[in-house]
Amino acid sequence: MPDTFKMAENNYKQAARLIHAAETISKLPVRVVWDDNLKVGAVLHLSEADWAKQLRISVNPKRPDIPYLVGSQCAVAIRFFQQKENKHLVSKKGSIEKTINEFVELGYNQKEAETYTENIVPGIAQQLRGMAPQILVTTWIYREYPELRESQLNHCIMEVESSYPCLEMDKNKFPAWLLKSHQAMNGAFALATDYLFERNDLFKPFKKKGLEEICTGLVGDITISKPDTPDTQLVTLWLNRLNLSDRFEWKTV
Repeated sequence: MPDTFKMAENNYKQAARLIHAAETISKLPVRVVWDDNLKVGAVLHLSEADWAKQLRISVNPKRPDIPYLVGSQCAVAIRFFQQKENKHLVSKKGSIEKTINEFVELGYNQKEAETYTENIVPGIAQQLRGMAPQILVTTWIYREYPELRESQLNHCIMEVESSYPCLEMDKNKFPAWLLKSHQAMNGAFALATDYLFERNDLFKPFKKKGLEEICTGLVGDITISKPDTPDTQLVTLWLNRLNLSDRFEWKTV
């Protein structure tokens, strides 16, 4: 076994309480597996839980924030089994065509506009679906699992720093609502991290771009919510604040 894997194997003991909590509510064992080729930090394979009879979490063993990665995925599993929501966030009828037209108006040809829309809009929907609950989970873990704070801070700093390039995206190349929503959601996570860890530096680049008001509002939507607030309710708050209720809707599956 490579040394990397040996080191990783003993590197998530701080997540033991969250692992136990996830196993208790799901009545399934948590299994952490290492994936050297994972492009993100960790992935929870919820879709296979019923037939695999386990909660499998794939983790990149090279990451420095392994305890928090494991713990946060367990927290996601806990929310899933608590809420049992069966709704997907999808584009409203006509909104895809509207976005294609917006790209055409920016100077793209029809094929380019369709390609950009097909690639970018689902990503925004995924960010919308995940970011608000992620901030709530981040806050909950910070308060209830102090043993993970050092790893959590490392994780949050990495996440925020990786989002800074969005502030340099050319506003003339993207529909305004797409760019603003993407930047605002990233900024909200940076602001929430500053709040939690009593810092004032991570949000500064977003503040300089004039995003303080919208990001403060987004974080406020989370802080006024209870820990057991359903994901769909959190996301709907953000849809309304970002003026995206005409772009996306919930679909029961």
